[in-house]
Amino acid sequence: MNKVKLKDIAEVFTGLSYRRHLSDDGEEYDVIVQRSIQKDGILKDFEKLRLNPKSIRPHHLTSSGDVLMKMPYPYDVVCVCQENLVISERIAIIRLKEGYHPSFIAHLLTNAHVKKQLYEFESSERIPHVSIKQIREIELVVPPYGMQLKYGRLLDTINEKIAEDLKLVRHDQDLKEGILNRLWEGH
Repeated sequence: MNKVKLKDIAEVFTGLSYRRHLSDDGEEYDVIVQRSIQKDGILKDFEKLRLNPKSIRPHHLTSSGDVLMKMPYPYDVVCVCQENLVISERIAIIRLKEGYHPSFIAHLLTNAHVKKQLYEFESSERIPHVSIKQIREIELVVPPYGMQLKYGRLLDTINEKIAEDLKLVRHDQDLKEGILNRLWEGH
């Protein structure tokens, strides 16, 4: 296994400061904002905005295999499958070089060892955050590509199971709440 810095295996950019590019007569885009990147690699809840297409650079649009990381705490990470979504500011765009598996790297970036590095970097402001320069300096332990692929698939499967288990827990909580609410309706 090799210890590498993120800047050695990927290009790292920041997203578009879209507020400056809003346009009533522009094209409608799905924009990835902070709330779009959720725990356990879930990407949803986009903002639909009209933007001037001339102000959007190609690196501000998602490509399949992009890894996105929130720059403010809690530094949630997601691997993107959808293309041509606009990535907003305060989100790091990580475009991996060949030989690195996006899903595995996304999981690796959520590891406690990486979180520790991020906490050491973070600012002393009210909402801690890291810069693109600091993200580029993150050190990772990366196995050969074949192992990345295996680990990535395994960790994706575990995340899917966790998501299903959480749905069951939410269903049971709703059922419990419904039963208790029915008791109140009888009085």
